[in-house]
Amino acid sequence: MAKTQRRGAVIRKARQVKATTARAVSGAGKSARKVQVTLGDLIAAAFDTVGGEVKKVKQVMSSQDMVLATGKHIVFVG
Repeated sequence: MAKTQRRGAVIRKARQVKATTARAVSGAGKSARKVQVTLGDLIAAAFDTVGGEVKKVKQVMSSQDMVLATGKHIVFVG
């Protein structure tokens, strides 16, 4: 019987952690300022960050992190 009570406590604690994490993530998105940035600004920043290598800039700009940051999926053709 003690084993099932302990398992229930672990599950309850996991639910609490999940709820706390969800609140933290949703709150983090609300506090961010909205800034208008052009595609050219993003590409220039990627070039500055990567060091001028076109293939690496392409990888950075089309990465999943950039999709999350901008809300848009950027695709390079050519």
